[in-house]
Amino acid sequence: MQAVEKQVELGEFRVNYASAGNGAPVLMLHGSDHRESWKVWDPMLGLADTYGLVIPDLVGYGRSSAPLETPDHRAQAQVIGDLLDKLGIKTADVVGAGWGGQVGLELALHRPEAVRSVVLIAAAYDKEQLRPLQKMRKPTLIVYAEDDMVTQLKAGYLLRDAIGTSRLEVLDAVAKDPSHDFTMSHKLQKFRPGQVLQLIRLFLSKPQEMVSEPPELENELKGMALRKEDEPKETDSSGTP
Repeated sequence: MQAVEKQVELGEFRVNYASAGNGAPVLMLHGSDHRESWKVWDPMLGLADTYGLVIPDLVGYGRSSAPLETPDHRAQAQVIGDLLDKLGIKTADVVGAGWGGQVGLELALHRPEAVRSVVLIAAAYDKEQLRPLQKMRKPTLIVYAEDDMVTQLKAGYLLRDAIGTSRLEVLDAVAKDPSHDFTMSHKLQKFRPGQVLQLIRLFLSKPQEMVSEPPELENELKGMALRKEDEPKETDSSGTP
């Protein structure tokens, strides 16, 4: 499906965005590479057959305003929230890749009413986000490649453990050809579009059913099992087990 580009003025910034489809809104946020724009999501435009896609150029990227200093993830999340307000979107599923995932998490933390669920693809994060994320109860799908050298797989496990209502999906090594640049494994929406698209479709259709048990519950159950093994065995009156 063909995406249509538009621009809106949001305070001091002009935001360029693409839209496609007419279903429930899905906000898609690109990463931090200076060459990125909404077009990195071209392989995922098939989602527009079911959802209404809103795909902005973050401020400092693509055809959006290019200030001397690119706003950080907090300021970007504020701009994205303003964009949703401008478009009359009260709540959306958020899909973020790389730094866009970090921006999406910030939006979910500070505008929780605007976010239905979150999909993180090889996402970055801020260490200061990890503790607040423990209180976030948005269904979250976390997708990483095992050979990602930009945001390594351990980041996926940290995010999974921080977000109780999350599910981690680890894809096999992407950059198997030694002639390929290692960043290939960070561009999952480009180099694994079929798998990523299938995961997103399944998750968005039933986010609550897809998420794992909260890590703290898993730990509690594990602790109960250990305590049971450590309990002294009952003995008869003679002291024999």
